[in-house]
Amino acid sequence: MTGRATDVVISGVGVISACGATGAAHLTALDGTRSEPDMATFRPYSVYRAAAFDVAEAIPSKSDRRQMEPWQHLGVAAARQALGDAGLMDTAALDGLYLNICANGGAREVEVDFEVLADLRASPDPDADLVAAQARKLRPSFLLGQLSNMLAGNLAIILGVGGGARTFMGDDMAGVDAMADAIARVAAGQCDRIMVGGVLDAERPDLMLAHALGDRLASDAVPSVLDPARRGVVPGSVAAFVVLESARVAQDRGAGPLAGVSPVSVAAEGPALVDILGQVASGPSIDAIYTSVSGAQPVTADAVKGLRSAHLDTPVTATADLVGHAVEAAFPFAVALAALSVRSGRERRILATTACESGAAALVVEAMA
Repeated sequence: MTGRATDVVISGVGVISACGATGAAHLTALDGTRSEPDMATFRPYSVYRAAAFDVAEAIPSKSDRRQMEPWQHLGVAAARQALGDAGLMDTAALDGLYLNICANGGAREVEVDFEVLADLRASPDPDADLVAAQARKLRPSFLLGQLSNMLAGNLAIILGVGGGARTFMGDDMAGVDAMADAIARVAAGQCDRIMVGGVLDAERPDLMLAHALGDRLASDAVPSVLDPARRGVVPGSVAAFVVLESARVAQDRGAGPLAGVSPVSVAAEGPALVDILGQVASGPSIDAIYTSVSGAQPVTADAVKGLRSAHLDTPVTATADLVGHAVEAAFPFAVALAALSVRSGRERRILATTACESGAAALVVEAMA
């Protein structure tokens, strides 16, 4: 049947966001118990803060915890949760588990940046002093520890994941590419299982500043992402991972509950989302749509209009209204949330979508027959 791919299943989900640090908390959020963004720290801008979780439980070693910033704490904790949900923690299967990670890297040493900028204001030769400050004040070891591919390395070290790893960077489409590549590899028989996911620590002053300078942030109280009057993004700290497996392999080891997942259909431009919906959403009716559009315009309004015209009576949930926008991790979060909903019996067939300035994507998550 067109749009179905029950040869690839989601056997494990790990999510941490403003909704909570468990899958159950995220299902509760879908029922209307939603978190509120922090509107004070970065006023007039808002941010959704990740719920508290036990960092020591996720990362037992103190030395490991010290060398990682919050974005890696989030990522390791959510990945551990996904592996536990799939029944793979502390098993031999981890030796051959592949990783697809999407992340934008970690924090800068903001205090050092401020010191350098303050010195340059009074400098008679700012260009020369900037070069000198880079050599004197910046710590290469810190910068290397923040590289986006360090998350895959720490997952290998801390959780014992032994397969190959790929790290995807960029905008929202990095999460799409990571998911599409992972599903395609399992479907083609290139591997039996792969964990794919992403993480964003949105509570960083440098990240908020970069968004503000780009005029991307929504200010003060904002309407829903689905409202045509919405203007701008409210970032959110999110970590989301799913374990993808061959249906045969998952069923042979007695894994469950499972959710089937279709290949990802991708369009080169955000407004073209409507053009790909027919590729994935044919067959049985869609019970719900989870979209990770950000709130940036005009691409968000175009995408929402396309979704509603193609699926007139299908309820649409914007994940950014629940947890904020998580950039690279946004699409993996929508897929993870869909898998939680399907596996719980809440819905049978969910369309997960995204659209941004550089592309659009959709896939279907469905109950196994």
